[in-house]
Amino acid sequence: MNASHTTLISSTTLVETEEISACPNCSNKKLEIWCRAYDRLHKSSQQEFIYSRCKKCNLIFLSVRPIETEIYKFYPENYAPYQGTSNHKLKKVTNLSNGCSPSNLQRNRYIREVFKSLFNIYKASFINIFSDSFIKDVQDFYQPKREAAKLLDFGCGSAQFLNEARKQGWDTFGMDFSEQAVEQASQNGHKAFLVSPTVWNEIEDESLDFVRMNHVLEHLYHPKQVLTAIGRKMKPGAVLHIAVPNPYGISSQIFRSQWWGLECPRHIMLYSPQVLKNFLIQLGFSNFKFFHESITKDFARSLGYFLYDRGCISSHEVEAMMQHKLLGVQLYLPMKFAAISKAADRFHIFAKK
Repeated sequence: MNASHTTLISSTTLVETEEISACPNCSNKKLEIWCRAYDRLHKSSQQEFIYSRCKKCNLIFLSVRPIETEIYKFYPENYAPYQGTSNHKLKKVTNLSNGCSPSNLQRNRYIREVFKSLFNIYKASFINIFSDSFIKDVQDFYQPKREAAKLLDFGCGSAQFLNEARKQGWDTFGMDFSEQAVEQASQNGHKAFLVSPTVWNEIEDESLDFVRMNHVLEHLYHPKQVLTAIGRKMKPGAVLHIAVPNPYGISSQIFRSQWWGLECPRHIMLYSPQVLKNFLIQLGFSNFKFFHESITKDFARSLGYFLYDRGCISSHEVEAMMQHKLLGVQLYLPMKFAAISKAADRFHIFAKK
């Protein structure tokens, strides 16, 4: 692992980087470049980072990345997980063809007509064969099995989820790297802790009934250390819930560096279902259950990056792509098929200690 300074193309943020020459999961040194990317979401920098794929275990990870003490520069105060439900209005994308060349305009019209025709066929033939049981299946895990059962939300962000969990009867704990998030959780009456080398002394061993890590694992530089510590705090039979973006999902395979779920450079490691399962087995977890989440918004926003790069929409319209109603309708069934085929943009894994 070599530390070096890199040069910005043009931006306000320059961070020190390090190069990872071996897979952080299996130590294999046979790697291949998966993509090159920069901070598209917050545009804090045009500094380029590199994701590589391990040829042995298939982990995808930042092999040229900010050093750990610099990564905070890519987490602004308005980072969405710290805010809870967004209350700002996204500018509507009224015409996806604005700014496109005449040839692109004609092609986009044709694509829209194809989408409309396909959707009419889908609607007539297949719309009723899918039962949207994902939410119910996940919620079933979140029913406390006893009074005052303890739930830890690691990487809690805002207090929104903890507030709902408490209504369900959980004794709630929140933990985060953000002082802002910890303060918000504490102000809402939850036991809240800032991540530090000594934070695990604040929770008794084998005291937790449930641990939630909702889109957190991919942000960690030292996932094995964190999960080992969490495992010590879980009771035998306690449940761990991890949700992560899927680097082998449909959007990542089509858009790669324009994939919304890449979220460079905040996402340090990207796990396929099998890679994550194998990782958890090594740490002593078992009884796995997977859910592949059928959503349209990640594909829609990835498409937004694609259109932005071609001058068809402005940068502030990218996120608003997920609100484009016709596009959402057109993507509904393809994303359902992707989930059924285990190629969804996000997946969830439940495991027991």
